[in-house]
Amino acid sequence: MAPLAQALSPQLVESTTSSGLAKHVYQGTVDPSWVVGSVPHGGYVLGLLVMASMKSQERTKHQDPIHVVAHFMQPTARSEYTIQVEVVRTGSRFSNLTANLIQNGETKVLTHMIFGTLPEFDAPDPVGSVSPFTHISPTHPLFRPIPLDTHPRDSTPSGMHPKYDAFKGYVRHASDPTLMARNMAKLDRPGSHSGGLESGAWWELAGREERLDLSMIPFFADVSENTPTILSHMYGKGTPAMWYPTMVMTVEFKRKLPRRDMTGYSGRTLGVYSRGSFLEHGRHDMHGEMWSAPSSIGQPDRRDANWKKDMRCVAITSQMALCVSPDVNRSKGEKANKAKL
Repeated sequence: MAPLAQALSPQLVESTTSSGLAKHVYQGTVDPSWVVGSVPHGGYVLGLLVMASMKSQERTKHQDPIHVVAHFMQPTARSEYTIQVEVVRTGSRFSNLTANLIQNGETKVLTHMIFGTLPEFDAPDPVGSVSPFTHISPTHPLFRPIPLDTHPRDSTPSGMHPKYDAFKGYVRHASDPTLMARNMAKLDRPGSHSGGLESGAWWELAGREERLDLSMIPFFADVSENTPTILSHMYGKGTPAMWYPTMVMTVEFKRKLPRRDMTGYSGRTLGVYSRGSFLEHGRHDMHGEMWSAPSSIGQPDRRDANWKKDMRCVAITSQMALCVSPDVNRSKGEKANKAKL
């Protein structure tokens, strides 16, 4: 059991080159803390694949993850894993990779990744662009601001969902109540809005000296409340006893995280926003955003009421998930773990 940074630690065991393209094999063990019920957390598992791919690219000209698409073929197990990373193509701006996670001889997660060079968190607006319509700057009237309204200094940690009990000692969060209020207002004004349900919270690593890393973004991209849970809360029914396995997930990285020497930003906190539009027979979509944070939860800072204008989106995500009984989680987890014996 370990904090997230230590739990994301695949080790290189083999490197080969074929037709000028590199292949790398990494191995490790799924940390038992980062599970939901009996099954490893999907975002954590995807973080393992991103970390392995980042390690495989660290001596190349394309060291940063730009885009990731993952298909979760089967539930993973709390056991040893092998990750196979293969470079498919390298161009002038981007490299295409495949990275697959294998357990007990079976491919559990398939991914395709694009690597390149991310802009620095505080990179200036581009100059000399071929068109004025290739960039929306933070000063543009159409620039999207951070969708969370409550400053983390004014937030208090929220109770962790029981499904996250295994890792609640390593992360914490504070929900933004303004988003649930917007959801509730929609019920009273049918036909006057575009539908959908929102959720948002500040999420952070619990250790004061811990630092966020790009390999952690998939985990935080997969912690938002699912649409069925939000809907249940709106009708006063509490948290439903359900499991929401992710089938397909994408992550697009927008920029690097704030550097250690930057003031006015937390190095261990993210704003996590999510919106779901469709819920049909349990299958639902989620579209999320991960933003920089001006401070840690409950910690004061020197920013004024205009703090939102300096926050930047560091990644966006989307996924397709299902809605099934928690008994399925237990049975799938037991089956996956027995397979290793």
